[in-house]
Amino acid sequence: MTTVPEAMVTWSLLTSSRTRAAFDPSRVVLRDGNRRGAVAVRARQGVARRAEPASVGPLVLEARSGAGEVVCEVWGPPRTPADEAARALDAAVAWAGLRDDPGALREVAAGHPVVAGLLRRLGEVRLSRIPRVGEALGRSVLSQLVQGGEAQHSILGVAACAGTEAPGRLWTWPSADQLGAVPAWTLRRCGVSLRGAKSLHAGALADRRLTEAVADFAMLDRRLRALPGVGAWTSAETRLALGDPDAVSVGDYHLPTVVGSVLTQRPTARAEGVFDDAAMVALLAPFAGQRGRVIRLCELAAGRLVPDVPRRGPRVAPSAHRYW
Repeated sequence: MTTVPEAMVTWSLLTSSRTRAAFDPSRVVLRDGNRRGAVAVRARQGVARRAEPASVGPLVLEARSGAGEVVCEVWGPPRTPADEAARALDAAVAWAGLRDDPGALREVAAGHPVVAGLLRRLGEVRLSRIPRVGEALGRSVLSQLVQGGEAQHSILGVAACAGTEAPGRLWTWPSADQLGAVPAWTLRRCGVSLRGAKSLHAGALADRRLTEAVADFAMLDRRLRALPGVGAWTSAETRLALGDPDAVSVGDYHLPTVVGSVLTQRPTARAEGVFDDAAMVALLAPFAGQRGRVIRLCELAAGRLVPDVPRRGPRVAPSAHRYW
């Protein structure tokens, strides 16, 4: 039975769907902490919610698992047009990971004992699809050259500053018009560098062209990398958030070591500094078409199945890159 958030009791269940599938969508989707500015949250075990904009008020998409099926629902104002509700349900289904094909990796990994073994132990790697390219790009831009905690601070700050508050203590990610109307000096208060603000504004201006290319990841990569401040890493992170199973985030500080240590079964402590982008790309070459999914599998395996030693170094100070 659905548990309706208190703030949504005056809203209506606009549409829903049920799909036979045995996985927890709240572990598949990209989510934020339960703080001001959160766009997507894990409401409880097996339940994920996110806010999306609509013409008569924000919608709340919910995905939950139970009894061998995944249920997707769209909640919102009763006056919401039927076509908007239908598009929101389609977005919820893709966001929950139901439009992904995790079985494609098993075929590619059949001849690689390490990856095949990880799949047996960890299970399938299902990719979620963020509903809007603007949000996927914005999250990637705000994650450039900073630590994870700083990136999350900026992401929540931008959503609360420029987005729209929705029921259930959620915020919609700002639309292209909303984001484009926020000046750079206001974004600075969210911890966004001037360079990052320039990239966000350029993405907002190009939102229509980027959205048109979502169905063709090669074309989307070219259009993304034509934007100022968007390189190979940002494009790959954006495409991965949109469900591209072959996106490789070249230029990441930790990723080559994580992928290298998992695929070669070398302890991370001994692999530090051994693997670089070129080595990572070479290791991923046998998995062409599914390299992004293999990376996600390696990230899941790191720290759980690969031996490591505790880090005892000092905590790194917050980055100054946000203030360029």
